[in-house]
Amino acid sequence: MAFHVFERLFAIVFLLLSMQVGIGLTRPSEAELDPGAVSASVHVLDTTIEAGVYACGVLLILLRWRRVLHAVRGVLPLMGLVALAALSMTWSAQPMLTLRRSALLLLSTLFAIYLGERYTLEKQAELLTDIFCMMISATVILYFVAPVYVIDQVSHPGAWKGLSAYKNAFGQYMAIAVVLLLLVRFRRFRWLRYAFLITAAELLLLSQSAASFFSCVLIVALLPLWRAAQLRGKQRWPLCTIAATMLCAGMYFIAANTERVLHLLGRNSTFTGRTRLWATVWAAIMRHPILGYGFDTFWASLRAEALDVRIGAGWLAQRADNGFLDLGLGLGALGMSVFLFVFALSFRRGVDYLTSGRQPLALWPITYLCFFLLHNMFESTLLTRGDFPSLVFAMIATSLALNRRQAAIAELTPDLSNEGELLSHATSA
Repeated sequence: MAFHVFERLFAIVFLLLSMQVGIGLTRPSEAELDPGAVSASVHVLDTTIEAGVYACGVLLILLRWRRVLHAVRGVLPLMGLVALAALSMTWSAQPMLTLRRSALLLLSTLFAIYLGERYTLEKQAELLTDIFCMMISATVILYFVAPVYVIDQVSHPGAWKGLSAYKNAFGQYMAIAVVLLLLVRFRRFRWLRYAFLITAAELLLLSQSAASFFSCVLIVALLPLWRAAQLRGKQRWPLCTIAATMLCAGMYFIAANTERVLHLLGRNSTFTGRTRLWATVWAAIMRHPILGYGFDTFWASLRAEALDVRIGAGWLAQRADNGFLDLGLGLGALGMSVFLFVFALSFRRGVDYLTSGRQPLALWPITYLCFFLLHNMFESTLLTRGDFPSLVFAMIATSLALNRRQAAIAELTPDLSNEGELLSHATSA
């Protein structure tokens, strides 16, 4: 009993830290800074807390190393991507920095695999829902007690950043919370789900994160399509037709009124300067298209190509604000190919999991995978060391792989039993 409590406490604290809650609580007035930026400094308190949590995670892995090893075998392509990140130190301009950051990537991925093995997909969704409800409650309370902790005062004055480091991250978390709260069912006090759902939607708007808002709207619009895939008989196609019509109409409306919609959210057609940045980043990728510049080190320099990109963008960019471009910078076309293979494999397993169940929570893996892919068009969370979105992706990929193995074993078991019966009959004859 004590072990399970400790394990759940680790999961909650680890995932909250991956949301940068530590930065939000200890340095609420700090401007938006990426950990890979040149100016990023080391903070003793944050580092100590993170080291303690990671030590607990290593202990848990050692206690259950056989099960973790079994889970690792189920997600070998994902581990291959992590291994490629470590191998990139051989061609990185800053090999020691690549080594340190790839080591953190390996540890955080192993923790995610551990959680994916320990918690089923349903339990993961419930755990994440509990964490989001904690964050929503704390954000609302702090707004009345100490608003400086939840409202950005520096980089985007007036936008809500919750307990995270900056508004876009908070918007992303609230978007995921909206999707989860549409799927999860509370066992007690069911009305609370609707209260948290409405609050999460309101906080998403207050974050002023256009990328999170658009991603959430499109993913929620897709829910009826995925729900229809679970139906049987004559009900499936009419609902699919209606949902597809609504989705196409919504996408057409957004495409036809992009300028107006972005203006309402305080944005312009360049996505706050992102298109200019993406053009210069793409030019840098084309200089090292196959292997990239080494995992998570491109933005940690003010020299050579990194300086050219910042000059071309016209501002001191700390990341590409596009997960695919940042992955291309780090690991090139090779890393991108491995990631797409991992994603496609998980997506196929997610569809199988969806069609095998009737409960709303069966939609969770496929909806998160769609959100993860879509949101990385505007944010960089595709392959990060210890950030919440990539950790949840690894957890879901692990659980889907293990679920697939269990289903395969279940299919073989009856055949083996039948063979045993035939053999016994033959022997008796």
